[in-house]
Amino acid sequence: MHSFICASPGGRMRNLAGPGERTLAPDRRRGSHRTPWVAFGAALGLSLTATQGLATDLRYAPMSPNFGGFNPVGFQMAQYEKSLKAAQAAAEAAAARAGTPSDPNAAFVNAIISQLNGIVAQTIAQRIANAGDGQAGTIQSGSVTITYINSDGQLSVTITSPTGTTTLVIPSGGV
Repeated sequence: MHSFICASPGGRMRNLAGPGERTLAPDRRRGSHRTPWVAFGAALGLSLTATQGLATDLRYAPMSPNFGGFNPVGFQMAQYEKSLKAAQAAAEAAAARAGTPSDPNAAFVNAIISQLNGIVAQTIAQRIANAGDGQAGTIQSGSVTITYINSDGQLSVTITSPTGTTTLVIPSGGV
């Protein structure tokens, strides 16, 4: 059997129990003062038993992406990229040390040779470009041979080196 008590907005309590049913509500006529202590004891007992069921060991799982979170692949990729950058920086530093001559006089000599090669190349290029109609020539420097022929309004330049042959045909404008 069930008993129901309904509290109206006016503060009056109304018993909804059927005939012969006993209600669980405190009886106002007897002045029951034990009900608050019983409720307090029940709440205290429930809180003590519920606390034991919730006590577990704590386990720390890093959630930060810096530490990989639950997926260690992100952390591993960051480590891999860091090692690649370090290897690239080391390679660039080694190349810079190897490319820089240790003797300051060697740097000066290399600069002079580079400038002279540029002047010689410019002189040869002007000689070939200024060739008149019907002129031909061959220029040899070490293992490189440059042959040019200007005929019928076209300048044909053939450069032969140990790595291969390159032929350029340029209109000369002299028809």
